[in-house]
Amino acid sequence: MVSQNVNGRALSAASFLCGACVMVLEMAGSRVMAPYMGTSLVVWTSLIGIIMVSLTLGYWLGGRVADKRPEKKILYYIILAAALVTAIVGAIATPVLDALSEGVRNVYAASVMASAVLFAVPSVLLGMVSPFIVRLAMNNVISSGGTVGKFSALSSAGSIIGTFLGGFVLISFFSSGTILFMVAFVLALVALILRGGKAVLPVIAAVFAAACGFYFESADIEREAKFMETAEISGEITVETHYNTIKIMERAANGTNLRIRILQTDPLGAQSLMYVDRPDDLYSDYTKYSDRAFPYKQDAKNILMLGGGGYCVPKHIGATRPDVAVDVVELDPGITDVARKYFNLTDRPGQRIFHEDARMFVNRESEAGARKYDAVFEDVFGSSYNIPFHMTTAECMAKIRAMMSDDGVFVINIISSLDGELFSGIYASVASAFPTVMIYPATSPNSIRARQNIMIVALANENEPYRAAGDDYTASLLSHRWTNFFEPKIAAFTDAFAPVEKYSLSL
Repeated sequence: MVSQNVNGRALSAASFLCGACVMVLEMAGSRVMAPYMGTSLVVWTSLIGIIMVSLTLGYWLGGRVADKRPEKKILYYIILAAALVTAIVGAIATPVLDALSEGVRNVYAASVMASAVLFAVPSVLLGMVSPFIVRLAMNNVISSGGTVGKFSALSSAGSIIGTFLGGFVLISFFSSGTILFMVAFVLALVALILRGGKAVLPVIAAVFAAACGFYFESADIEREAKFMETAEISGEITVETHYNTIKIMERAANGTNLRIRILQTDPLGAQSLMYVDRPDDLYSDYTKYSDRAFPYKQDAKNILMLGGGGYCVPKHIGATRPDVAVDVVELDPGITDVARKYFNLTDRPGQRIFHEDARMFVNRESEAGARKYDAVFEDVFGSSYNIPFHMTTAECMAKIRAMMSDDGVFVINIISSLDGELFSGIYASVASAFPTVMIYPATSPNSIRARQNIMIVALANENEPYRAAGDDYTASLLSHRWTNFFEPKIAAFTDAFAPVEKYSLSL
């Protein structure tokens, strides 16, 4: 095998660092694409698939080139090219994704095309590195197994470090564009190491990548600071958290002079909307249906909200029913920070916030049985309006029922049509755990084919304990109830089989 000299150490460092860069590139790629394509299973599959295809092509191509010209100078140019291309991707990602998201409406095609345009070339170049390094380090056939094993292990170790570094550290502290320029910077330094510190090009590439990263990060900070100075903005800002890429913007409310502030974690629509001057009022029609729990459970005192978002519903309950205690489970602490800064979320007596996966919370609390909730609201969404599959299953609904009082009310928000398989599967799951299940289409109460917010209201007992509404507001909510016969098309979702992405994308 290669001796422990300067060249051996340089090749070892290149193998490790390039392996790390591949995984950081993939992690950052998911965040770059999120505001335009979402973060659904389709997007992840496209990104991983394109990168794997590109790496495979790179392995083959790198081996062929290394056999014909086993020169360290060629490896230096390959890594330098990877650095420059990655920096270019960081610079052009926004206009490319904007054009693709507008021009290609099919999410499968758009996500595959975006992954290919942005990440195929740098992935091919990085794939060429591994076989090239092995060829350069190979001294004889007798030691070839050890050489291949050593550099494969170094590349894999780099990939492991890159995965944890990208997922746990970089995404938490830097914007996705900045991370791409950091990858370019590291690759340029690797090229410099291979040339023994005598080359000018990698130094220029490294300085360029660092300058671009500093510029993009400073621009993000400046946009956020500008938004903090005024409640009224003309454009939008982007806040990246550990789990989401969040866009915040403002516009005039339809038909009024009032302004609304919008929180968006997915390109298909808004996740939370708030009147800027009336932050405790509910803007979206479907959120107003959270009040439907109270006609069915008039003495409700303990409420559980699965999914925080802009915290519109918890704020409304706190303002209109100050004696009601509300627990909120929100996966992303960054969402809560955004709600505090931009959506007037404040602490109040009786309000508790838990930052964890909703299903983990439900599993733990249903087993503990320490607190029984009078009402549970589920408004949990991922990308492309997918409810995370583990929050749609019969097992999950049984655990939610176990957390509730004997006359409790469960309300879940679904975006679907009444004749869609997605709604049928979730309805069947709810019906498997609750004896009384009602349907409330939020906007088109008489349409079976309209895609809309549909609220399922389930009661823990077999009765319907509400009386005729005493006010017009409650009466209007109750009047949306679907009274026609409804039979689910498919069986209840289970933890073993819940294809929510398939049914959501077919709506």
